[in-house]
Amino acid sequence: MFLEVISNSVEETLIIAKTLTKTLCKGDIILLNGDLGAGKTHFAKGIAIGLDIKDTVTSPTFTIMNVYYGGSIPFFHIDMYRTESEDEVYELGLEEYIYGNEGITAIEWNKYKDFKNQRVFEINIRRLDDEKRAITIGRR
Repeated sequence: MFLEVISNSVEETLIIAKTLTKTLCKGDIILLNGDLGAGKTHFAKGIAIGLDIKDTVTSPTFTIMNVYYGGSIPFFHIDMYRTESEDEVYELGLEEYIYGNEGITAIEWNKYKDFKNQRVFEINIRRLDDEKRAITIGRR
């Protein structure tokens, strides 16, 4: 699966992510790639909306992971920007959420390589101007 769409606003990015959520299952991984400020966290917010999560979704840059319950299934939002290596991912215990089949896991700034048998969606977000983004959705 490979699809490229253009988002003309944050609202459109949320809708694109929400639409993707309809194809997701427990245990799926979403890798969010893009430069700083490209819209990775906005895409994660759209996933949360699609999962009927009512909590405010924020960037987990400093907490490394935010967990959201209360929707149709749990949502785990991980930001590996501050992690140094895949070994640190193990040390922090994040593989429990990466391998878990309890919910959907979105990872920004991924440093992890071995996703075993899980379905992995790779989202690449590229800034075209202040509002417009090119979003490529693929499967590994």
